[in-house]
Amino acid sequence: MNGLSVGICRTLVSGDMTLGRRRSDLAQTLAATALCGCLLAFIPQGALAGTDVGADARPARDELAQSGTLDQSYRFDIPAQKLALALVEYSKITGIDVVVDGSLPTNRLTAAFAGDMTARQALDRLLGGSGLTWQVLDSHTVSIVAHQTDQMDQSSSAVMTAPVVISARTMNEPGYMGNPDWVYETPGSTSVITREQMRKVPGRTAGDIFEPLAGVKVDGNQQVPGLSINVRGQQDQGRVNMNIDGARQNYNQSGHGISNSAYVDTALLADVVVEKTDLSGVGGAGTSGGIVTMRTLNTDDILDADEKWGGKYDIRRGTNEYNFAGDISAGMRFSPKFDMAAAVSRKVVGDYKGGTNNPALYTTFDSGGTPTTVSADNGHEAYTYQRQTSGLVKANIHFNEEQDLNLGYVGFTSSFGKTTDANNIYNDFNDVETHTVTAKHHWNPDSEIVDLKSSVWWTRTQNNQYRPPRSNTKAYQTLYRVDTYGFDAENTSRVYPDNPGLENSNVTFDYGVEAFRDEAETSSESIGNQANGAAYELEGSTPSGRRDVYGSFGNATFDYNGIFELTAGLRFDRYQLRGTSYWCKTGFFTPVADQNCDTGGTPVDIDMNGQKVSPSARLAVTPIDGIQFYGSYRENMRPPSIMESMIKGSHVAGVPIAFLPNNNLKAEESVTREVGINFKYDNVLFKQDGFRARIARYHTRIDNYVVLGQVYQPTPGCNFGFCVSEQAEAFVNLYDPVDITGTEIEASYDARTFYIGGTFSQADTDMVGDYNPVIFPLNFPAGTQVYTQGYGNIQGISTVYTLPKRKFTVDGGVRLFDEDLVLGARATFVYPSRNISESSTTVDNGIFYRYRTYDLYGSYEVDKAVSVGFSVNNLTDEAYATGGYVPAPGRTITVSLSGNF
Repeated sequence: MNGLSVGICRTLVSGDMTLGRRRSDLAQTLAATALCGCLLAFIPQGALAGTDVGADARPARDELAQSGTLDQSYRFDIPAQKLALALVEYSKITGIDVVVDGSLPTNRLTAAFAGDMTARQALDRLLGGSGLTWQVLDSHTVSIVAHQTDQMDQSSSAVMTAPVVISARTMNEPGYMGNPDWVYETPGSTSVITREQMRKVPGRTAGDIFEPLAGVKVDGNQQVPGLSINVRGQQDQGRVNMNIDGARQNYNQSGHGISNSAYVDTALLADVVVEKTDLSGVGGAGTSGGIVTMRTLNTDDILDADEKWGGKYDIRRGTNEYNFAGDISAGMRFSPKFDMAAAVSRKVVGDYKGGTNNPALYTTFDSGGTPTTVSADNGHEAYTYQRQTSGLVKANIHFNEEQDLNLGYVGFTSSFGKTTDANNIYNDFNDVETHTVTAKHHWNPDSEIVDLKSSVWWTRTQNNQYRPPRSNTKAYQTLYRVDTYGFDAENTSRVYPDNPGLENSNVTFDYGVEAFRDEAETSSESIGNQANGAAYELEGSTPSGRRDVYGSFGNATFDYNGIFELTAGLRFDRYQLRGTSYWCKTGFFTPVADQNCDTGGTPVDIDMNGQKVSPSARLAVTPIDGIQFYGSYRENMRPPSIMESMIKGSHVAGVPIAFLPNNNLKAEESVTREVGINFKYDNVLFKQDGFRARIARYHTRIDNYVVLGQVYQPTPGCNFGFCVSEQAEAFVNLYDPVDITGTEIEASYDARTFYIGGTFSQADTDMVGDYNPVIFPLNFPAGTQVYTQGYGNIQGISTVYTLPKRKFTVDGGVRLFDEDLVLGARATFVYPSRNISESSTTVDNGIFYRYRTYDLYGSYEVDKAVSVGFSVNNLTDEAYATGGYVPAPGRTITVSLSGNF
């Protein structure tokens, strides 16, 4: 079941509307809706106590009529626009909440009208000619429903479902960090990061916005602005689908650390949705860990429903080399059928200082097992600067009430330096560009059979890297580039049984196809007179090649009266990798001519393919209003990446380690089981307060897990009748499955004047780590004595990333002076796992130390056009590292000025 798209119609920033569900004593069933021309989404609804609908509805109608609200006169000035937007304006003017069910046409346009009239007259005018009418739910709520037929019993159908409320009250959701209500109504684990939350405690890099989430971590080097997101213990090489507006970001570049990187500017984001449970639809192909969808700004995120043009701006400056961050966005509705949006952002930060308190960062172990504790040096952290510019352009065409076409471009550039060692000796300088183009079409005719969404997209990420000369090697100028092209289409069909006892039930079918292609290309040039250094070294470790992944899926969901929901599905995925690689010999013994890396080694043609049918199932039960129990099962396949299958050549700088391709690498196959409970209650202690919570327990077993392992070079080096099988490295499948188990708890209480929430996550990764260290047959000369080293166990693997053993986050604050002033604080406590192998060889098999950070934040809305804010990150100046050898930033204070125009 899909979730309702967040950020609709600028609801996250307008401060005067709410999308949610108002509970009553009326029976409710599943319903679907769409607002403001964004993508439709569907919210599973729990069945409520009480079934005598007609008896309940009439008093509510009388109560509203007696209050005089419907007959009170208001001044209206509602422009021509979509019906959904017009209803938002109606609710703002009258204070009457409007409940929308699945009968609302997505793109129906209303005529403009202005003047004094009653709420009743205005609502009749808005719905005139639409085939819709309205009914009264309670003293402050009306419901939009389809016209009743003469044969229908009016008493039993006076009220339809109320899944989505357009409300006149404030738009802050009571969920943790503003999570919308559909998160707690969907049987599974999904997290949403709203734009408001991104602005609340602004981070230095995009990865900082994920810190408060349970079961999510961003691993990598503090010097690199790219994202490599760990979802429930799975990360890198495509295990997590990181996408911008649905376009996958599959950039890969090898090094001492993470390989996958998605480059995005949080200033351009409307929201981020992290899906951990449901990978059965679009986005699930080739993915096993989760789907992270980063949705960028569009017209409805910038403009209020009644605005024809306008914009937003945000300017920030701070201490600790937080020099400048600013962005501006603008939108224009040229007509009800066409609108555009644009935004641009710039960020400049310098080399920050790490924290000083509790300076011990991590312990490493040498080959003999001797520990060494690494501590912060209280100085500026070299190469942590960034120069970042980004922008976007969107165009939306609303052909009619049934069809929308959304076109978009997002661009990103960043200049930064990084090192591959703790002493900052081995440095390089990078200029990264990312270009993402999307075209999305939505066709939703007046039919229960067709609700079709389709998209085509392309993204290119390239890094022009300069690596200065070093004492033992030449300089390199290298261009890394990955192009990814994709297509997807998904249709939803609905059936509403009219059998006795099933009047409030429905069956939904979701089915579709998706495909994408990765094309990687690396070209390098060595520069200088040093003895070592050749272009093939960097070209081989990030190889060129092509990968195709495509699949189809189908899911059926039966919802019985909003109490019982069962989903079953199948997806078929297939992949193919093609390219040319080679293996060559390095080491202390001279190779023969056809094994020399300089001359291209021994060619290996890569032509790999595989396929899998993956079932999934989910059961949800809502026995009473506000509590939902669920359980889910899914299988997934994660095919090898271009890098994993085609790596070649040898280690840079003359290090005698060869890289071997692996034409026999198998796809990872995973099984994930999850159980959980969702809680959603309103008006718990005070009027309009809310309590939201969820608990989840999961277990994932991964067969054929792929790691980088130490393996034997095919031809041993021999002298005087004695041969040594020298070290190479290749991506290999582990013999034994990898088991990842975890628990996630999230809770939030929001009473408007104050709020408090938090998360807890616990995770364990169980790995034996044995593998076959022979990639190509070993060629031992006859009659020689051979020494083989003990490869093939966990001591020889790397590129395994784990979640912290435990993590706690608490966030709370107050809203004062009609909520114009917000003051809050956040605390984070992290207890890392002992590394299997983290993001740098400097800390392989090391122990990161636990840490705790405290943040303060606040904002004051001077008027509707101007707000000021502040934040203090790492208040106590804690010294800590989050997965690399570079300490995290110390205390940083920022101030901001933002507003509308």
